[in-house]
Amino acid sequence: MLPGAIRPTPHKLPRMPLLPSPSAPLSQLILLRAVQRLDAISPLDDVQALRQAHAAERGPAARLLLRAQMLAKAQGLDRELVAWRGRLVWVALAAALGVGLLSYGLVKAVVGDDRQINAVAALLAVLGPHLLSLGLWLLLLCTGGTGAGLAGWGARLAAHWSGDKAGHSRLLLEAGFDVLARKPGLSAWAFGVLNHMIWSLALLLTLGGLVFAFSFLAYRLSWETTILDAGFFSGVARISGWLPAHLLGIAVPDASTTTTAGNDRVWALWLLGCTLVYGLGLRLLFLAFSVWRARRLLGRLSVDTQDPDLRQLIARFAALDASEVLDGERRPAPAVPRAGSFNARSTAAVIGYELPEGLPWPPAEVNAPLRVRTAGAADEKRTLLARLHEAAPQRLLLVCHGLSSPDRGTERFLREALQGAGQGALLAEGGAARWRAWAAEKGLPLDAVFDNPAEARQWLA
Repeated sequence: MLPGAIRPTPHKLPRMPLLPSPSAPLSQLILLRAVQRLDAISPLDDVQALRQAHAAERGPAARLLLRAQMLAKAQGLDRELVAWRGRLVWVALAAALGVGLLSYGLVKAVVGDDRQINAVAALLAVLGPHLLSLGLWLLLLCTGGTGAGLAGWGARLAAHWSGDKAGHSRLLLEAGFDVLARKPGLSAWAFGVLNHMIWSLALLLTLGGLVFAFSFLAYRLSWETTILDAGFFSGVARISGWLPAHLLGIAVPDASTTTTAGNDRVWALWLLGCTLVYGLGLRLLFLAFSVWRARRLLGRLSVDTQDPDLRQLIARFAALDASEVLDGERRPAPAVPRAGSFNARSTAAVIGYELPEGLPWPPAEVNAPLRVRTAGAADEKRTLLARLHEAAPQRLLLVCHGLSSPDRGTERFLREALQGAGQGALLAEGGAARWRAWAAEKGLPLDAVFDNPAEARQWLA
């Protein structure tokens, strides 16, 4: 290997079957957004995925989803997404258990040590947190908020304690939030499903605890007050007991009557009936409606082709469209890039990429049958890549301005150019060390990065 050589670290993408019509658009869009975020942090080697998606699909949205699916599989994002589905179940169970214990703890605080319960205070302890949470969710829904609540906090805690060193868990969580926020109202209804599910489980646990306590322990249920009138409790019992009485046949207790052993059962059933109707029943109604509404909005999810990053990917797919052979017998004559020429039988190629106008071309001691210089215009690069893949040189030397800084555009162009060549190298006079470190960091499949044109000429020969 020549001086200044670096070892290539090719990253092979797994072969993927053709993607059918999206049947679960939410998971596909989450992977799309997660891949976008990864690509923004460090450009991914997507040349192979781009070409496979281009060959497998016709529409831009389907191509974008397939490319994201292949890159997500290569990065392990698909496995982490499957893990998230199971993790959300545990998040919901843990949150429900916490809320259930809170509600039952409030009831136990009202009960006291003598097993005497203020029935109205116990009802407020059981239903108060639930109704407050429901009111806040409705307020956020009306004002355009996300309504994440317990579900959002639990999901963030689960991502923080997931043990994922690569950070993919949090990446997928933020990508999911991003996808939901792009459809007006979807975030509130989707998180509403999780929140109502958590509260339904919590209220079911609370109701079960009350039934167990009233079934096997003796409690005295009554009302007590220091400053309120007796008519207040009578009105509360009559109004709150009306719906349970009609739905469940539960008698409404008479708060003006002194509590007796027989009335303890009436008060206990009233408390259980109100918990069932205004607690668990109300949450289940909101849960069912939220599921219906969220499913309708999820069915309207689609790829946002106006997103600037996705527009760039669509343009790259369009560049591949331009290089396709439409007629095997009669090929259209391709446009020739400026200041260069091609020979399909060339064994070596030299490409000058975004060189300053004052630099001589070609560099001293460096020559090849196929040579061209490009200023970096999008249409010029597309034509150059198409002709380069057609020529398929055995060796490709990319000449860059050594004092310039490599960027994402240079990396993408170099990866695509190397797809049509047997071997590749880079010449960066005056800055080879920096370009060599950049190429090694990005894992570019180069044989060498040269600082001396003589070494580059020897490699070409």
